[in-house]
Amino acid sequence: MKALYISGQDKKSKIKQRILLRYIKKKQKECICIVVGKELKRDIELIEKIEKIGIPISDGRWLFKFLVIQILEYISSCQKVDIKELKVALVTNENSELISYYIDELTKKSNKIKIITNHREKFHIIEEKLYYNKGIVLEISNNKRKGLQDVDVIFNFNFEEEILNKYKIDDNAILINLKEKINVNSKRFSGINIHSYEIDFESRLMNILDWTKDFEKAEIYESYLYRNDKIETIEEDIKKDQVIIKNLIGSNGKIKEKEYRNILDKTYYLA
Repeated sequence: MKALYISGQDKKSKIKQRILLRYIKKKQKECICIVVGKELKRDIELIEKIEKIGIPISDGRWLFKFLVIQILEYISSCQKVDIKELKVALVTNENSELISYYIDELTKKSNKIKIITNHREKFHIIEEKLYYNKGIVLEISNNKRKGLQDVDVIFNFNFEEEILNKYKIDDNAILINLKEKINVNSKRFSGINIHSYEIDFESRLMNILDWTKDFEKAEIYESYLYRNDKIETIEEDIKKDQVIIKNLIGSNGKIKEKEYRNILDKTYYLA
């Protein structure tokens, strides 16, 4: 068993809760994650008890970081501009396989990619590789005053709120927090601060099975995809399954398409 799916609306029955918790403990060695239904999520006390068992609960965060390309495609579609026109910053203090993958893929689509990091030395090899093999100069910065100025889309991979807020974020930037929800303290910031998402993907079973309606699609797909594998293989599966961003979500809910257009430069907007 790879994932355990639990749902139900009878949250008041303590007997049913005890039976459910015993069942989860019994399946502890067989599953790698639990997917909780929308109704059951509202029972905070029960969720805390499930968490104590020690099986990860799917929340879409693991999957989120693999959807950078899809997010950019969605934003460029909403703004009606080509991805190559978007100035993109990857904010990270780790040069993981995933970061290296994105640097390689995004520099194929645009020459407006930059890295914001406090550990420039970790990017030395890929910086040289891009320059000598492709003639691409990768911009790397830790300048808190200018680093995130004049940037359209910011992917925050692992900066904590306190650290990120030391940087002057462009007033009209779109900030995507892949690890956790983060607040922007600047009163001048009038851009979009995103911390969650909704997806759609090709699955005949999802369309015909009624029980799946009680679960978030992102969490179901995450439980299906979740594994320790090569980044390229995971990304290939995402493409094969035709995963697309349906909505991006901020503190006040789903971001409407017109909000993406409202923060464009006038040159883009008038076009």
